[in-house]
Amino acid sequence: MNGKRILFAGIMTALIGFVIGLGVAKVGHPDEVRLRYETESARRLFRRYGLLGGGIGFVVGAGQEYLRQAKIQRDQDEKSRNK
Repeated sequence: MNGKRILFAGIMTALIGFVIGLGVAKVGHPDEVRLRYETESARRLFRRYGLLGGGIGFVVGAGQEYLRQAKIQRDQDEKSRNK
């Protein structure tokens, strides 16, 4: 397994997820001065959309790269057994 590739893929997809989270927050609340939802829990969630998107992006990207690395390693093991 190549840990650096897994970490890199996780970071890149975390950045993409962060930007998507900020975009969702902007679409959900176009008026930044006055929030549409007045409850404290909704305000906290609105402020954390970017972090949530980044966290989900990191997990998805790192998991996807891990599975890709595992498949490569499995294919190499099968080739060595068949020889």
